[in-house]
Amino acid sequence: MGGRYRYYRCTKKKGKCTQGYLQEDALALQIKEQLQSVSLPEAWADYMLKRVTEFEQKETNASGSRLGQMKEDLKTLEAKLDALVDLYLNKDIEREIYLVKKDGLMRQKISLQAKSSSVRAERKNWVEPLRKWILDSKHAGFLATSENLHEVRDFLRSFGTNPALKDKTISISFCPPSDFARAQKTDSIFSPYHAPSARADFSLTSAEVSECDPTGNRTPILGLKSPCPNR
Repeated sequence: MGGRYRYYRCTKKKGKCTQGYLQEDALALQIKEQLQSVSLPEAWADYMLKRVTEFEQKETNASGSRLGQMKEDLKTLEAKLDALVDLYLNKDIEREIYLVKKDGLMRQKISLQAKSSSVRAERKNWVEPLRKWILDSKHAGFLATSENLHEVRDFLRSFGTNPALKDKTISISFCPPSDFARAQKTDSIFSPYHAPSARADFSLTSAEVSECDPTGNRTPILGLKSPCPNR
């Protein structure tokens, strides 16, 4: 007695609706099942995060080499421009020839500077989104057992799309990598033999929380070690 029950139903904004009510507990259970289906087990997530770090290091080294070469090429262009100006000031070349050559060198310089900026941006173009997806997929496993429905709701808004409720059954769309992971959970390529053992406490490290949420603001999950400092 004295319990509070919440039900969800159609808003009926478009007129009469035959869809029945769904109790909050039943809806929450379905959502958690959806999150569990696309979550990454601890072992997989840790293994993948390790590989992402390796990929990132290789990418950093490769882009560093390209940036180093571009820096040298820029120095060479600057030297050519300086030499060209000296020739013009000394009246060793005509103005028309000077302007043509200067225009060509400046175009090369601008193009090289643009490529240099692009290489710097490429470092995070795929590595960071991949790391975020892994951490979010790992966090989905935590929320599948959480009683904090507000956190589950907020997480689902960013991790899932197009939620719909029909015949008391919720459907949620996830990104292609999550759908792939869900489909491959029983596949041999994701066998535990291909990944290290999971940590016993099944908790996010401080570094992982920082990467997953720059604010570090994570609501503690009952029964689990809090991933946030001083909580």
